[in-house]
Amino acid sequence: MNIYRKYFCLILFLLFQLVSGIANAEAGTAKSHFLIGFSQCTTADAWRRTMDQEMQNELIYYSGLDLIIRDAENSSLRQISDIRELISSGVDLLIVSPNESAPLTAVVSEAYKKGIPVIVIDRKIESGDYTAFIGANNYQIGREAGRYAVKLLQGRGRVFEIWGLKGSSPAKDRHNGFMDEISKYPDIKIVKSLTGEWDFSGGKSVMEEVMKSGEEFDLVFAHNDFMALGAYDSYINQKKVKRSFFIGVDGLPGANGGSQAVMDHKLDATLLYPTGGRFAISIAWDILNHKPYKKENELNTLVIDSTNVRALQYQSDEILDLHRRIVSSRQILDEQIKKFYSQRFWLLVAISSLFIVILLGFLLLRAYRNKAKANHKLELQKQEITSKNEELIRISKELEDATRAKLIFFTNISHEFRTPLTLIIGPLENMLMNASLTVDQRNQLDMMLRNANRLLRLINQLMDLRKIDDEKMKLNAGLFDIIAFTRDIREAFNEMAAQKNIEFTFQSQIKEQLIYFDKDKMDKILFNLLSNAFKFAPVSGSIEINVAKVNHVFSGLEKEAIEIQIKDNGPGIPEKHIERIFERFYQVEQEEGNVYPGTGIGLPLTKGFTELHKGDISVLSKPGIGTSFFVYFRLGREHLSDNDIIQHDNEYDHTDRSILSVPDEKETVENPEGISGSKGDIYTDKPLIMIIEDNADVAKFIKSCLSDEYRIMTASNGMEGFEKMYLDEPDLIICDVMMPVMDGLEFSRKLKSDIRTCHIPLILLTARSSHEQKIEGLETGADSYIAKPFNSKHLLVRVQRLIESRQKIRKHYQQDVLSQFVSESKISQLDSNFLKKCSAIIENHLTEPEYGVEQLGAEIGLSRVHVYRKIKHLTGLSVSEFIRNLRLKKAAALLTDSGLTVSEISYQTGFSSPSYFAKCFKDLYNLSPSEYLQVKGKSS
Repeated sequence: MNIYRKYFCLILFLLFQLVSGIANAEAGTAKSHFLIGFSQCTTADAWRRTMDQEMQNELIYYSGLDLIIRDAENSSLRQISDIRELISSGVDLLIVSPNESAPLTAVVSEAYKKGIPVIVIDRKIESGDYTAFIGANNYQIGREAGRYAVKLLQGRGRVFEIWGLKGSSPAKDRHNGFMDEISKYPDIKIVKSLTGEWDFSGGKSVMEEVMKSGEEFDLVFAHNDFMALGAYDSYINQKKVKRSFFIGVDGLPGANGGSQAVMDHKLDATLLYPTGGRFAISIAWDILNHKPYKKENELNTLVIDSTNVRALQYQSDEILDLHRRIVSSRQILDEQIKKFYSQRFWLLVAISSLFIVILLGFLLLRAYRNKAKANHKLELQKQEITSKNEELIRISKELEDATRAKLIFFTNISHEFRTPLTLIIGPLENMLMNASLTVDQRNQLDMMLRNANRLLRLINQLMDLRKIDDEKMKLNAGLFDIIAFTRDIREAFNEMAAQKNIEFTFQSQIKEQLIYFDKDKMDKILFNLLSNAFKFAPVSGSIEINVAKVNHVFSGLEKEAIEIQIKDNGPGIPEKHIERIFERFYQVEQEEGNVYPGTGIGLPLTKGFTELHKGDISVLSKPGIGTSFFVYFRLGREHLSDNDIIQHDNEYDHTDRSILSVPDEKETVENPEGISGSKGDIYTDKPLIMIIEDNADVAKFIKSCLSDEYRIMTASNGMEGFEKMYLDEPDLIICDVMMPVMDGLEFSRKLKSDIRTCHIPLILLTARSSHEQKIEGLETGADSYIAKPFNSKHLLVRVQRLIESRQKIRKHYQQDVLSQFVSESKISQLDSNFLKKCSAIIENHLTEPEYGVEQLGAEIGLSRVHVYRKIKHLTGLSVSEFIRNLRLKKAAALLTDSGLTVSEISYQTGFSSPSYFAKCFKDLYNLSPSEYLQVKGKSS
């Protein structure tokens, strides 16, 4: 039945879609594809109404367009509101006839920048943010009016000009064009210029004002026909004997238009000012259909007077009559199309019904056959699924067995590590008791003991984690004072807090509180959390331990509990990592892609110990502010079994607190500010090596390997390295790759791309030892890549060779400062380009004796200190020696080629006197200038 219902619904759906499609097709015959919004500044005058009518008439020829017209009624604010409404309504194209240019510019630009095509008609806005402009050239209209006025006045007369609005751009352009033309005839004067507000009454009132003043005039030029007719009406009522000439602008057809006024001899002429309405629809169609169009469209004008008005009027009447015929034909055609679609609709309904009946019969037959096939197929699938489930169960069991075997092996191996570690730690402790050890020997043995203890701690944690997994970890809880116990734990970290200048506080709302807990496991819980806090708290940061009695929800039930909060102001934990930090072996990534130091064991182990107590642990963290861990332990003993509780206070082993209290991989690098070396030689000429390493033990070991031959300065990350390097430039840098804040790869890229530091040799030292990782390091510009663990002799040799290579380059430049011998294989391309640029700049200033490091630094774009360090490091010469050698090199060339005297050459190469020049020349070439010239003359 389900299959039949399915096919029946499908047939009904197809029938519905077919009928709907036909109905939509019929209804869609009159539906437009595009919607055009037209914001008209006003429809109060006939010219604007003619523009609207022309647009409506033109729409007949484009069946895919609809037009919405909004009348702003001469208000710029209302027009802005109309345009925003049209934009919101989703018009496909916007036509705007601005009431004023400046106020409308912003809203038109807004529409244009939203991707809506905009056609500006009649007057422009004050920006180019429109798709097309349509309008007549008002300046040209003014000039045509001027020419006709000159013709009527025969080069002499008095003119009364009636403006539309003096702030309007069409009025300004018409006035300027008119004035430019009549200004050619000095005997034609503008005797009066008044504003008529673009309408009939305005023209009439200004004419009455002029007539009352008694001002004589021979010609009236009005900026549109309505003002001209108003002025004429007032003028003719005065019954003047001699009639003045009247010229208007617009030339609209129809009974009240300018053309009719010329025929009635009210106006002597009118200038055709096309509305552009028809043209606007035509261009809109081209734009919407992605056809070619012009952005700037200037409409043509002509003078309408008694010589052509009848022909133009006849032509206009014929066009209007033809348009009426087209409208009538279109209406008849639309009716016929509707009938056609109606008949087609019912025909298709009949055919569709027949098709559906046939289809229904076919589908019923097919459904019967498919049902039999489906039942057979389902049976086969059921058998296959059963087989796969059995296979998955078998694989899952094998995987579980393999995982268990791996964990057992891992635990056994970890257990086996304890014996050799015991045999390492014991002798080391005995050796450290020897009072005859040197400071260096004691430091190295202490480093070995500290790291052996750290390894032992990791092994102990792994074994504890394994016991928790196997549920073999036993709780030995007794009734103890948690406040005193926490305060005792806090004391063990006071020394570390002092070393890092951390404000380490303990606060408790209660003085004493007895609860049941296992001292050994509570010790590890608190030490793990405090070690974590010290690992991430910055130098001069703060760590708080807060203890309070609270109500907390355990397994859905609210109980009294002790809350221990451990809070730090470290970098915080990103929100995406919060939910996973208690997963074993999970490590939080920094923003730069590096992983924070640690093993991912401490927090899962802490959670396991807490849950053994039937307690709870949670974390709150905000990046950039800090992190707070909360552990909750219930009061009373009902949550613990009798096997979990001991009857007497066992002493617990806390001898490994020294192991626990040292945060992994986060010790502060010694001597962070100063430069160290062998006693008494810190300020010698030994090369300066910078070690950038976040692990204090590794940094100390490298320092012990190199301090006999070199001065040493240290930094704990790349950012700190850059800060120190700018203060005291090293001769070579040894940098770890995986560090917080700025890692070694980023440091290498920054070092080698900076013109101030790219000459410094760099050795990357890292535990990432694969071939691909080595290539990645060398691609950043590093000079060498050494993998950990490394041979100290190998490191020393690499340092020596890199420094010797730089010394050879300096020696070469001291011998021949202008030679291009140094290739990119010896120094970097940046360094080579730097020296070439310096040489070229200095050669342009050889004649200037006072030219020195200040001027060179200004031209090259570096500070005086950086220019001095850079040239000194690359050439072994001071900047003044470098410049002097370039002067002498140029002087040697002039001696052999120019024919100038020694005195002339000395001044030409920037020496203050010939005697000083001769002394410097002999110091460099071991020959006086004259001797050098003789030697060169003989050799040639």
